[in-house]
Amino acid sequence: MDAQKLIEIVDIFRCCIFTWGAITTVLPSFLLAGAIATFVPTHSVTRFLGPKSNKWLSYPIASTVGQILPTCSCNIIPLFTSILKKGAGLGPAFTFLYAGPAINIISIVFIFKIIGPILAFWRIIGVLITSIVAGFGMSMLFKNEKINTDNTSSIKIDSINAVEMPKKKSSLLLFFIILFLILAIGSSIGGTNPLEQGDKFIIQKIIVLLLLAGGLVFLLIKYFPKESALSWVDETWRLLKSIIPILIPSILIIGILSVFIDIRWVHNLFSAQKDALGNRIFLPTLKATFLATLFGEIMYFPILTEVVFVKAFLKLGIDIGPALGILLAGPGTSLPGFILLYKFVGFKKVLAYFMISIIMETIIAVTLSMYLGDYICACLIAK
Repeated sequence: MDAQKLIEIVDIFRCCIFTWGAITTVLPSFLLAGAIATFVPTHSVTRFLGPKSNKWLSYPIASTVGQILPTCSCNIIPLFTSILKKGAGLGPAFTFLYAGPAINIISIVFIFKIIGPILAFWRIIGVLITSIVAGFGMSMLFKNEKINTDNTSSIKIDSINAVEMPKKKSSLLLFFIILFLILAIGSSIGGTNPLEQGDKFIIQKIIVLLLLAGGLVFLLIKYFPKESALSWVDETWRLLKSIIPILIPSILIIGILSVFIDIRWVHNLFSAQKDALGNRIFLPTLKATFLATLFGEIMYFPILTEVVFVKAFLKLGIDIGPALGILLAGPGTSLPGFILLYKFVGFKKVLAYFMISIIMETIIAVTLSMYLGDYICACLIAK
């Protein structure tokens, strides 16, 4: 690889990913995800997912619970079979199965920062709609069938140990408020080194972040049992060490691929055709979006890597519809996940789940593509 190619690879991510703004955004999101995993036990919510529970509550709850758990399309399967074994309805269980890997608090923050608010917002809405439709569709198609959950004992399911909560409930509420403030302020910091930039407003934000971090430490020492504070640190560290070692090499590999892949191939496969007035033509847009969604359905994306992949290909010319198709389908499903799921629910249910997912993802993505303009990288707007 010559020096020029190496420069191009670095340049692809320098403006959007390897930045101070990304660090002050992603690190607080891991802290928040660790806090949710530690202090919001899943079993306290899954009781609302029973087959006789209120459908107007069970499906949104299943989707929301799934979205706060940072899991991939494979390690969501043990949780899926676990809540089925505890009595969850088939529909809410499949809603949870889709929403769990499709998006989580870390990827929400990451996509807002790396790609932008439009695709981030539509990804959240798309996951919510697709997960609920998938769950409701599965419950209608197989309402007279029961899943044999006896073989779920062969899967190792991590038990969620209840941690001791702080004596004052207001302390836990304040703890989460501070974490959200750290995340909100950190995500507003720009991409360049703020100290080199000399922006007084950004430096003030850093001072506020340090004060909030100090308040967080004081709150933990003063009001939280030592074991629960350590559990939060351990959970955050577990997330970091399970995701970052996969994310960094993936970023580099995707960067190398995006430099060597022929841009004409990307345009032809995943870009929309337009008429003389610049409007997208429906059938070619539908074809490109469906192919991208199908690619996302089968491919396996570890957590956050789908955001990096789509960002790189957006800069190479992929259309906004196929981009959303990959963002919806990529982390939510995968060929390894389908194979693992087949062991517990059978071929018919896997096929039905696959078909419902890809149809909904394509509809949402192509609708967005037809009514929105082209994607423009935020770093280009800044220039």
